[in-house]
Amino acid sequence: MSRWDYSPIEDASRRTWLESAPPFDEIAKAVAGSMRILCTHCDSCDEAPGYWRIVCCVSVDRFLFDRFFNAQSGYRGCYFISPEEGLRANAHLLQLIAPVLSAFKVHPQMTASRAEQSLSLPSAKAWLAEAGLRFCSLCEGEWTATQDDTAEILNGRWEDGGDPKAKAGRKAPRFEKLRIMGAFVDERGKEYVAMRKRDRAQQIHAFGWS
Repeated sequence: MSRWDYSPIEDASRRTWLESAPPFDEIAKAVAGSMRILCTHCDSCDEAPGYWRIVCCVSVDRFLFDRFFNAQSGYRGCYFISPEEGLRANAHLLQLIAPVLSAFKVHPQMTASRAEQSLSLPSAKAWLAEAGLRFCSLCEGEWTATQDDTAEILNGRWEDGGDPKAKAGRKAPRFEKLRIMGAFVDERGKEYVAMRKRDRAQQIHAFGWS
């Protein structure tokens, strides 16, 4: 196994909780089984007219969030292994949660079937809810980009990265909100991936962030 440590996490119980995390498939199953849907919205693509995606905000127990986002076997930990392993984990999670998210609310811009398609395409993704990126008060993000340079995850890569993304990627935040973003899709079912997200998997692998 690659090196994966935490600093300055001095809470022994939290460290034990993270270090005893099960494989990602079990973490994903726990997220799917316990998440509370806060809201869903439709979002149009600025780069490609006629393309829409479904964006959902869910909440989970903060201890589950911690494992999901920060454990070695968690979401980002899978991308740390390789971009391909990260994409596999991402697809598995979305497969579990897409049906219930797409059925939560039908929006004028997207039928339930089109919303499920948006959540099932390769560029659909999960992440923490970032501050400043919101559609309503329910999906107001908890993460702020204003962070110091202290490394909280030590894996021999993210704490040494010089890219600005690595400053965020080396952190181990513990919140409750996850944002699930579907792929941009048009009426014919064609997918569009935003330019800045076309190397997302590689960015998370290299820096822990995208």
